[in-house]
Amino acid sequence: MQKTQLSASDTVIRKFGKSYATWFQPSKSFVLLEEPAYQVYRMYTEGQPVNEIISFCTEKYGNLEGNIPGFTNDIIGLVQQFNNPENAVSVSVNPSRIKPLNGSSFRERTCKMGNKIITVRYQNEYLEFSLHPLFAHLEVAEKQKPEHLIELFENSRLYFFRYNGKVVNAFRKKDMEYFSGSVKQQIYSVIYGKDFNYWMMTFHASGVVQNGRAVLFSAAGGAGKSTISAMLKAHGYGYLSDDFIAAGKTGKVYPFPAAISVKEGAAKRLSELYPVLKETNLQVAFTGKKVKYLPVHNEAEIEAAPYPVKALVFVNYSHSAPFVFEEVEKREALQLLLKETWVNPVPENVSRFFAWIEETRFFRLQYSLPGQALEATQKLFS
Repeated sequence: MQKTQLSASDTVIRKFGKSYATWFQPSKSFVLLEEPAYQVYRMYTEGQPVNEIISFCTEKYGNLEGNIPGFTNDIIGLVQQFNNPENAVSVSVNPSRIKPLNGSSFRERTCKMGNKIITVRYQNEYLEFSLHPLFAHLEVAEKQKPEHLIELFENSRLYFFRYNGKVVNAFRKKDMEYFSGSVKQQIYSVIYGKDFNYWMMTFHASGVVQNGRAVLFSAAGGAGKSTISAMLKAHGYGYLSDDFIAAGKTGKVYPFPAAISVKEGAAKRLSELYPVLKETNLQVAFTGKKVKYLPVHNEAEIEAAPYPVKALVFVNYSHSAPFVFEEVEKREALQLLLKETWVNPVPENVSRFFAWIEETRFFRLQYSLPGQALEATQKLFS
């Protein structure tokens, strides 16, 4: 197995095929470097003079690059950019000075998630609308003082929340998706009794389990990951989650009890498997899409968690495109995965993430008929 390198400059590097996956701690950025770019990076970070780097690369790579001096300076500029903390990739806002309103005007909902009773207080109807429909089927009549209290707020600039009285995270109004993910991460932490920073990564993905192993489905919104997990659940697979999955430091994943958000077109296809969808009204989700919420009860899967990941599938539903099911090499998998994944930005977690990539198989699935997706998934588990 390729050993991960943690350099003195707080850079985590792992080789996948001909590419060097590189993470820069100062900017919390990922980049894939190949020869001769990686050679320039290596020599520059070792402190070799630029003219010597240019001479070496001219002799070794002159047939690959027509303008070695310009190429070398471009790569060095890129490295300098990624090593600058001012270019850090961050959407959260320092919440230390935020003073939320008191809770007297909040709307309160209490749900049983796993074996935990969690109360969520919403400052207004919109914040309730952004989260509660996913957990409405788990609501209970709980009147005592909550042991686990999550409060959601907003002001003119930010969305933010606190857990048991302490502000946890804050996001700009344009980053509602990240705010929602952070709240879900807090719910994960409560359900499984973990620290908020325990999670190595979170996926924008759905997933199922069988015989103690998980298969995840990653895709952009509307590409079919919710449909395939709902379909597989109806065929007897254990259910992980519809849209958001967290992995701990070992890379094993944990189920989430949120309802499946079934989009309008998929609801027609899934109504034969879930007749309740025929009587369920369409709602406009906070994303603006029309959905039907399909309640799930995956308490058994939560109790048996966590699960090692057998494979991750990049899925795309298309009513007219040909069926495709093929393995994806690590470099491409990493590029695709980083679009839909948050990695806890500390070197040890990034190193674990690269090791997880090395140990996991990745596939591409494009399908138009439900039976095609079912057959492909059965092959993965068999």
